[in-house]
Amino acid sequence: MANIRDVARAAGVGIGTVSRALNDSGYVEAGKKEKIRRIAKELNYRPSELSRSFVQKKSGLVGIVLPDVAFPFYGAFLKYAELELNHIGYKTLVCNTLGVQKRVSDTLDLIEAGSLDGMIINTDVTREEIERMKGMPVVSFERVLAKEIPMVASDHIKGGQIAAKLLKENGCKNVMILGARFATKVHAENRIKECRRILEQSGIQVTAVEINGAFLSYPFIEEMISQYLDMYSRIDGIFTEDVEAYCCLMQAKKRGIYVPRDLKIVGYDGNEMTRMIDPQVTTIAQDVPLLARTCVEVLAKKIAKEKVDAHYYIPVKLLQGGTTV
Repeated sequence: MANIRDVARAAGVGIGTVSRALNDSGYVEAGKKEKIRRIAKELNYRPSELSRSFVQKKSGLVGIVLPDVAFPFYGAFLKYAELELNHIGYKTLVCNTLGVQKRVSDTLDLIEAGSLDGMIINTDVTREEIERMKGMPVVSFERVLAKEIPMVASDHIKGGQIAAKLLKENGCKNVMILGARFATKVHAENRIKECRRILEQSGIQVTAVEINGAFLSYPFIEEMISQYLDMYSRIDGIFTEDVEAYCCLMQAKKRGIYVPRDLKIVGYDGNEMTRMIDPQVTTIAQDVPLLARTCVEVLAKKIAKEKVDAHYYIPVKLLQGGTTV
């Protein structure tokens, strides 16, 4: 009698795809599902109890999928998430997607094969990958994926309100808001929308610009910020993430722009790097340890098939520095 590997080999797919198709335990494209079922019938394949339940096998391993841990925010999240997972007896498999296709799908294959018990993810994904995740123990960190996939994120609406209030109090009249554009929606977009809404309602001119998130690197960010400061030389305030805020500060110094007298800069994230430069960057800090702990707690509930909420929002706070007055 044929086994599941024989069916997968004949169909040209992975074992996990065969299991989903035969057990209706996850998304498989309709034509591919029909092909797999036809081949299984031709090979006289009968699922064993083991093959039906292998996705519940406890590997003691959890995947964390991030764009690039070279960036301080992702690196800090990974550190705390790994610590929290270790506390409950899990080891961590880290995947930096780095804009490479199929890395998310490869990680999902590992869950289906029983090699991973679950996954915490913050990266661009395809619609097919989202469909696959709906039946799996997956937690989204910041990404807006689907109602079936719980999301843990900072309270970015409150963060945008704090930034707008601070820039107004600093007397800014012409503000540039700099963000990153990703293929998959991020909850963090709300801080930009909220900050812009409040500033424009107050009669403050706002220029919103973006950096393509698929190509983020330190040299690329620095080059884009240099171009934006050349294009919008009349701005007196900037709201952006910490790495970009640091680059803005360095570019301002090169141009002889005095911070904070002539230009106010408000960062976002609360990375340790913002406290080690002069002047320290005024920033809105995300509670990274609590974000990580919440992601792990929600994932543990998903693995145990317990009920979870659709969203979890973590408070943010202002860290005053020398780039505002």
